[in-house]
Order: sequence, then C-alpha cells, then structure tokens
Amino acid sequence: MVLCLILGPYPFAVFLGVVAAACTYELCRLSPGLSRWDPFAVVALAWAVLLASMRVLPLTAATQSVVVTVPVLVSLILLLRASGQRRTFGQWSWAMGGALYVGWLLGLWGGLYVLPAGRNLVLFGMLTTFFYDTFAFFVGRALGRHKLALHLSAGKTWEGAAGGVVMALVGSLLIRAALIRFAGAFPFSVVATLVAAVFIAIAAQTGDLVESALKRSAGVKDAGGILPGHGGMLDRFDSLLFTGPMLYYFSLWVTA
Repeated sequence: MVLCLILGPYPFAVFLGVVAAACTYELCRLSPGLSRWDPFAVVALAWAVLLASMRVLPLTAATQSVVVTVPVLVSLILLLRASGQRRTFGQWSWAMGGALYVGWLLGLWGGLYVLPAGRNLVLFGMLTTFFYDTFAFFVGRALGRHKLALHLSAGKTWEGAAGGVVMALVGSLLIRAALIRFAGAFPFSVVATLVAAVFIAIAAQTGDLVESALKRSAGVKDAGGILPGHGGMLDRFDSLLFTGPMLYYFSLWVTA
C-alpha cells in the first residue's frame, strides 16, 4: 500500500482495483445461487474495479458517467436474458449492490488521493484506521465486558471501542507530527486532526459492524479465506470502506 502511494497515481489505482475485485468476489460468493463466474458476478466485479480506480485516473466527466451507468444497464439486460436460468432480481441486487458498496466507497480513497496533500491524507487515514482497529481488538480481548452490538458481533465491546478511540487520537497526532517532520506539512491543525481521528474511529467501527451484518445475513463467520487465520479481503478492508469516504468529505470541508 505505502509503495503504491509513493510510486504515483497509476499504481495506487491498481491497488484500489485489486482490493475492489477481491472484496466484490467474496461478496458475490456470499449470495445464494450465484456461481463463481456467474455473469452477474463478472459484471459486478468489473464495475467495482472501475468505480474504485476511476477517480485516480485522468478520465473526463463524460467517461466517468459511462463507467457509472453502462455496467448497470448491461447487468439488467443479462437479467432479462437469464430469466429462464432461475436468476433472480435478488441475486442481481446482491451482486450490483455489492459492487457499489465496495467500488464506490473504496473509490473515495482515490478522490482523497488527488486532493492537495492527498498522499499524506491517505496515509494518515489508513494508519489511523489501523490504530483504531488494532487497539479496539486487543483492548476488547483484554478488558471487554459490555457488548457493543451482540446481535451482529459477539466480539465487539464498548471497552474495545473506547480503547480504539484513545489510540486513534494518540496515533493521529503521532502520524501528523511524522508527516510534518518528513513531508514538511500537513493540511489539518491539531484540533482538526483530533476531530478527524474521532470520525475515523466511528466510521471504522460502523464499517466493521456493517460487514458483520452482511456475514450474518449469509450465515458465515468470514467473508473469505484468502488470509489464513484472518478471513478474507473484505474482513481486512471493511473499516477502510467507511473511513475513506468520511475523511474525503471531512477534508473537503476543512480545506474549503
């Protein structure tokens, strides 16, 4: 990830596209009745890749409109042609909704990247998310007593969330100081940095719970098995799907 940030927009676009493809593939596999290479799944995967990477690439507004619109129309045509093959509107909704969920939200990291000081903001957002997720997990394991959302995830606790928020605040200040030291500047004041850290923590926890709800509806523990012992790509990037959009719009507001 860091290497892709350093190398420039095209490697970062590839990084976003690969993550989007893997996460959408896992989501489609969670849907009952969708085979591995079902046409719905193929279109959804391609759409997610385009949505995730298009903001980083030098595409015109007209081209971006085509990227957003055409795959939906193609998928609906496939639904009509596949009516005799027992494909349902529910399967279409799961596949295309999954592509939108992954691709559009992940793509806002690309929108953040192309802002002034975008590379620093992306690094700040991803590392602060990592601080929150890591310490929420360990504090929750060590001290967790009160369940945060038992109907969605038995492992999430209020104590873990509180520990994650504290470390997100501390980590955000450390990251800000390091970026000022080595990159020369950072677009947020200390107060704005702390506010952003709180929002990142809330967004990270929300993204985690949303993915838990998706897995609960599919009746599975992990979205995939690509990372042995850690689940799938979606299990690793669920928080980032929410923290990227939050930081993108927060950055637009702060720097306006």
